[in-house]
Amino acid sequence: MKYLLAITLLFWLAPDANCAEFHLQDGTVVIGTIVSLIDGEDLVVDTEFMDEVTIEWDAIVSMRGTQTVEVELFNGRRILGIIAFDETGVSIAGDDTLTVNPADVFEISEVNETFWEAIQVNTDLGMNLVRGNNRVTQVSFGGGVGYDGTDFETSINATTIINEQTSSEDTRRVTLNANYAYKFGSGWQAIGFYQFESDEQQSLDGRSLYGGAIARRILNKRRPESFADTPRNETLEGIVGVRYRMRWAADADLTFAAFPNLEESDRLRTQFDGSLSFDLFSDLDFKITVYNRYDSQPPPGNEKNDTGVTLGLSWEY
Repeated sequence: MKYLLAITLLFWLAPDANCAEFHLQDGTVVIGTIVSLIDGEDLVVDTEFMDEVTIEWDAIVSMRGTQTVEVELFNGRRILGIIAFDETGVSIAGDDTLTVNPADVFEISEVNETFWEAIQVNTDLGMNLVRGNNRVTQVSFGGGVGYDGTDFETSINATTIINEQTSSEDTRRVTLNANYAYKFGSGWQAIGFYQFESDEQQSLDGRSLYGGAIARRILNKRRPESFADTPRNETLEGIVGVRYRMRWAADADLTFAAFPNLEESDRLRTQFDGSLSFDLFSDLDFKITVYNRYDSQPPPGNEKNDTGVTLGLSWEY
């Protein structure tokens, strides 16, 4: 019985076979599995007893025993394999073994071996303070689902904001976003997206926006746009935008896009969407979201800016 107990304890105490060892410059050793490396700066590791920890990429002296991951270099090349990191550099062992300088590594991603591992689902619930044509208190809820494959990723998200107004009827704002990206070699991507918005507060019955991009060439078309008591409008627009992402004490995602009208030279629309997430514990985050919609020629009786701020909790599972 003593021998049986000893064997049982050995198996119970044995570390996960997929866990890697990360040795840092200060002598710390972290044991876990790689979640991601973002922008060549912060390596996120999932540990067994400390949840996820973030390690500065430059602070790593060596690593070994990683699971199979996807590595993207700054030159756009993507390699699938197991990573070893020592004084000679970063070795990626897949179909072939490639050794590169750590500074050449832009991103590392988990490889989802099954369909269900690639699925991501999230839900949001919050209270809002918004400024549009009125000052109102709001309740918002939404959710989304995404799939992260080896060669492509796709997602769809929807949000509803209900304006509880004391001086007039309640109004509702609905947004739907769908995105698809196919990854080619050397950093090229084919991207498609669809966006729908309706906002009773702005008398916007519906606006559909869809477009696509290949590398630096962007094709975009918006149709239709329909305001209450206004004839439905279909028009061509261009698109110029920028996206900023930061992963540090909080996760920040900021997107700004300008839509110059190609048929009405004096009309311009812009849209800004931003979110700031603070990790509370496990998969629960405190989330602040901000949006702004600007139209240089809004329908009569409407403001040029529609702005909202949302405070809520976000759960990812």
